[in-house]
Amino acid sequence: MAHTVAIIGSFQKYYNEILSIIRVFKKVGLCVLSPNESYITDKIGDFVIFESDKKDFSPAEIQMITLDKIIRADMVYVYNPNGYVGKTTCYEIGFCFSKKKPIYFFDYPDDLPIPVIKNKQVLKPEEFAYIAFSSEVEFITDYSLCTDGEKAFNDLFDLERSVNPVKAKKIVICGSMMFFKEMVNCQNQLKKLGIESIVPKEENETVGLYDERQFMKFKKKVSRTYLKKIRDKETMGVLIYNAKKRGIDNYIGANTLVELAMAFTWNRKIFLFNDIYSPLKDELMAWDCICLNGDLNKLKGEFIKENMVLEEPTDSQLSLFEFI
Repeated sequence: MAHTVAIIGSFQKYYNEILSIIRVFKKVGLCVLSPNESYITDKIGDFVIFESDKKDFSPAEIQMITLDKIIRADMVYVYNPNGYVGKTTCYEIGFCFSKKKPIYFFDYPDDLPIPVIKNKQVLKPEEFAYIAFSSEVEFITDYSLCTDGEKAFNDLFDLERSVNPVKAKKIVICGSMMFFKEMVNCQNQLKKLGIESIVPKEENETVGLYDERQFMKFKKKVSRTYLKKIRDKETMGVLIYNAKKRGIDNYIGANTLVELAMAFTWNRKIFLFNDIYSPLKDELMAWDCICLNGDLNKLKGEFIKENMVLEEPTDSQLSLFEFI
């Protein structure tokens, strides 16, 4: 029996229909975590802003908060009339599959290379509501394929390594590049404590090598590589360097929030160098972020608690040209 449900799909195209589905689900006693019953106040490209969204949040920040609600829901329902699944919805479905979240569809999805059982996972809202609220029906969470396909699926999403592995021994340091020197200083302090860490290299040395379009493409590759470092089996957690920026205390920007959300999704520990960033207080507390208040010895204490081996680390600074 499910208690919470998230609905995903193109809010720009079908929000009125999704509102009707929310009412169907609530009528049978389901709690809909996402989306809220609200109305659209703005659009940025294909992204919609709701009246209930926090006004000072960027689309990236809103999306990460929405993703957290989706992952916390007991089940996920995709509203995809005629099989249409947009880019953002595909992204959300990928996270749901990586967490083995029970997921169901309004119509059979087009051009979506994932296993979907037509007569069990493709349901109209009323049918889904009965499945979700019934204690007699077992949820579909085992997306079994043929042996080779299933192995490839597990390898792709790294399912067996999505919890903190015993071999985890390093920290990935994240934050605004405005704090680059401070992040390097954190790396040096962690080295003295016997903890290996990774920081990105400054971008200044490469800005002049590219025009704007090439540099944005370049940054995208670097971001993907850094996210892969967070998911690496040897990563114990992330250290978010958050300090005052533009007069805002404990600042966490959109890019850093993406890295933080990746760490949460892959069950990596999340350390905040300073205190909670107020605009994200609810989310950061729900994600069990550990505030160090400038004391890296607290991070060392977590290593000891997790039975991690402290050793003399080598300097490990992610090269901008390291596209693994």
